[in-house]
Amino acid sequence: MAPVKISHVVSFSSQDPRYPVENLLNPDSPRRPWLSCPQDKSGQLKVELQLERAVPIGYIDVGNCGCAFLQIDVGRSSWPLDRPFVTLLPATMLMSLTDSKQGKNRSRVRMFKDVDFLAPASGESWDRLRLTCSQPFTRHQSFGLAFLRVRSSLDSLDVPVEGPSALVSSVLNQDHGRMEVEGSQQLQSHVRRALNINSRVKHTCRVLLMLRSLVLAPG
Repeated sequence: MAPVKISHVVSFSSQDPRYPVENLLNPDSPRRPWLSCPQDKSGQLKVELQLERAVPIGYIDVGNCGCAFLQIDVGRSSWPLDRPFVTLLPATMLMSLTDSKQGKNRSRVRMFKDVDFLAPASGESWDRLRLTCSQPFTRHQSFGLAFLRVRSSLDSLDVPVEGPSALVSSVLNQDHGRMEVEGSQQLQSHVRRALNINSRVKHTCRVLLMLRSLVLAPG
């Protein structure tokens, strides 16, 4: 499955200057998490990310860093700002109440795949991700994500992702090209037939002239 690059951060609600949200842009770099601002006691953390292109999302790997719940919504950069995103991954528990209060198991990795995603978002192409992290069980520690890795259900991103209109256009272009080829072949057939008729007419004329000369020749 082809990895999908996160091109840039569109917006975010909070960050620790020492652990900024840009740390999510390169999941293969030395692990430095994105954490909430230490003064932020809201218990919720949001970020909107732009993918390099619109693709069907098949896998999402998440490195947790103290979040109790994670929800992932998807959208498109072409949408108006007031259009709501579609939920791909419903709110999912990453840490239990007990682990949150005791500060245990803060750094687990969760790997989500298409069977975890909701229809109708699953299978469609998206280029925006909106992550909502929450930690309602404790307000004494910053929380966030250690990394985020997105992969498409496509085998390769070299193959263009076409929408229905593009597919219809492609079919029409193919039909048009086929009609042009067939029309050209028919035209060539007509030309050859006309040339053959013209050749026969010329041959007949020559034969008639020869007969006429024989008839008119003196006895």
